[in-house]
Amino acid sequence: MNEAWENLMNNLRARLENPLEVTLFVIDVALAVIVYILAISLIRKKIKLSIIVPVSLGLIISHSAFVFFDMPIMTWILRILSLLILFILVVIYSSEIKHYIDTKLFKRKVDNVFTSEEEKANVIKVLVDTMKQLSDRSIGALVTIEREDSLSNIIDNAIPIDGKITQELLTTIFTPGTACHDGAVIIRKDRIVCAGAYLPTTERYDIPTFLGTRHRAAIGVSERYDAITIVVSEETGNISITSDGVITIDITLEKLHDLLDRYLVNK
Repeated sequence: MNEAWENLMNNLRARLENPLEVTLFVIDVALAVIVYILAISLIRKKIKLSIIVPVSLGLIISHSAFVFFDMPIMTWILRILSLLILFILVVIYSSEIKHYIDTKLFKRKVDNVFTSEEEKANVIKVLVDTMKQLSDRSIGALVTIEREDSLSNIIDNAIPIDGKITQELLTTIFTPGTACHDGAVIIRKDRIVCAGAYLPTTERYDIPTFLGTRHRAAIGVSERYDAITIVVSEETGNISITSDGVITIDITLEKLHDLLDRYLVNK
């Protein structure tokens, strides 16, 4: 380390003897300060992976240019920034990295195909009737239906129910003031597996501002899994449904029935 520092200082002294070298040195220092300020600003804002990746590529390209033009200070600082970015990825984005490993590399599949058309029709009827009742009373609700992608990592952190799906049970769960009211219910085939589940919210900026936390959670879980989620707005009573990162807002009960019939599969 001491040898590297001495080489750096010797390089600087040699460059200061030449007016052109002095100019390059000033530019080098100025750019170093600018990069430092930008780095601190980005870290404080906890930037997303979609931003930090192109920034990292830009730093790599910049590093190559600074090495080519023999600008040692910027070269040294950019190397430090590369380690800093790695630290950001590991510490600040640890949950995102863990989620990617769990859902992309080790994603589990489950068999949620209904055994008959009658079984599927009964579940759809309960869901539609429940959403109508909750919508008429403007009671907020969040119901996620597991399909092929396993939601076990979410279910494990929720309140276990493991009961046959009924309109009475669903309505009771979402009654204001209960412990499960603000969380999501997860349904596996014809059973309510859990309640009070925490769903990952979307980080997209193009979501309309009038959509609340439930809607953002419904979009978020549909971005990560093939599950479908029904949302009842507490403010308006409107019913929405999400799939594949897309939300369909303010749908009719007939539309809800048709979409569920399309999304859910029976043998």
